[in-house]
Amino acid sequence: MNTPAASTTAHEAAHLEKLRSQLTTDIEAMQQQEASLKEYEQRLRLLMQHAQQPPPHHAPRGNQTYLATGPDSQQALDAEWDKYNRAHALLEAARRGLTDDRLAFKEREDRLTQREQQVGQREAWVKAREQEIAAAQAAKAVTPDSNPSFVTKLLRPRKPKPAA
Repeated sequence: MNTPAASTTAHEAAHLEKLRSQLTTDIEAMQQQEASLKEYEQRLRLLMQHAQQPPPHHAPRGNQTYLATGPDSQQALDAEWDKYNRAHALLEAARRGLTDDRLAFKEREDRLTQREQQVGQREAWVKAREQEIAAAQAAKAVTPDSNPSFVTKLLRPRKPKPAA
């Protein structure tokens, strides 16, 4: 038997499962972004290490890349750190936005759940009222009129008179 409590419990379980899957996907996306930022930070640190090390004094090869030393390399490094800081700030802003959205959705879901419960209560009240009205009409139909109208007298079958 599907009772209102069972359907509410099933609805809540489905809702919780939906929220759990959303949280899981959000966490996975944030972990991927975090891994990407860590990789980027590691590359910046390597770039900084190479900029601080003295250049090797061996003969240059044709496919070898060089790091510029001096103000240009420091400016490039600062620019990369600025990029990193902006990306990190954007990630944090996105995370806060997701949190705010998640809270707004939860509040909306709660309001919808309350509204659903109210509608269920009203439906139960209407059903009970309809049953009361039907029972009253059935009781009224069973009891004959004490003062029948002219039409109902004509429509009723006549009782045979007892033979005396």
